[in-house]
Amino acid sequence: MAEKRPEISHAYAFISLAVFTWAIGLIIGRAVHQEIPPVGLSFWRWLLAALILSPFCLREIWQNIGVVKENLFYFFRQGIFMTGGGVLLYLALNYTTAINVSLVNSTQPALTVFCARLIVGDKINRFQFLGIVAAMTGVTIMVTRADISILMGLEFNIGDLITILATAVYAMYAVNIRKMPNDLGLFPSVFVILILGSIFLLPIYIWETVFIRPVPFSATFMVSAVTLAILVSILSLALWNKGNAIIGHNRASIFVNLFPVYSAILAFIFLGERVFLYHIIGAGFVCAGIFMVVRK
Repeated sequence: MAEKRPEISHAYAFISLAVFTWAIGLIIGRAVHQEIPPVGLSFWRWLLAALILSPFCLREIWQNIGVVKENLFYFFRQGIFMTGGGVLLYLALNYTTAINVSLVNSTQPALTVFCARLIVGDKINRFQFLGIVAAMTGVTIMVTRADISILMGLEFNIGDLITILATAVYAMYAVNIRKMPNDLGLFPSVFVILILGSIFLLPIYIWETVFIRPVPFSATFMVSAVTLAILVSILSLALWNKGNAIIGHNRASIFVNLFPVYSAILAFIFLGERVFLYHIIGAGFVCAGIFMVVRK
């Protein structure tokens, strides 16, 4: 059946907005990483998101409890992928720079294609492959300020390896979205994933509290956790799931390269940073790459 053009356009908007909320979330995570431990921040933002959704989802979940039971392993696996990826990304921010995170994160489209090829046998055509390369080139131009010496001088460390692992875990989540049961609504499905992901994180959170450091329940923590819960754990997850279900994981993943573009825009608006020519050139490569991947 041919794809409906308005539905496809909406999916692109959903995915683009989801990536925008990720940019906001990463800025928050980087800002508070010295005060709030990574697992604690992740656990509470997922749990708070589930509590916020519960009044709107519990009735439908109870009416479709059989669907939940039949797909319990699927939901638990998705919960591990989503919450685990978030923990790894916040953990990476303790060891590496924002430049390195942006650069390493640009590999997600390629990793998604690779995982999709291994798991479900998806293929990608030559034009889409060139689009991925173009988008990654644009990201590289932006984060290195079009200066090859900066790229050569980057020192990759354990934080960058953790970022690669987080990116691969997110790719696995995206590949499995197509298996989401249709009998359960979007937000009830998100609620189940949040609850099971929080259960997965609970023993890790307890270990971090006992052996590393506890979460300081301060005003900074509350504002950060609630903002992340609403924007990233609820809004972005719902938008990402909906967009992926419509256009597929390969086309959706290329939009991740908008992340540094959004970061530059946010820095320009809120931090007063300047926009340079390399920002514009890099954004052009990213947009061209997205067009090549999503076109029929």
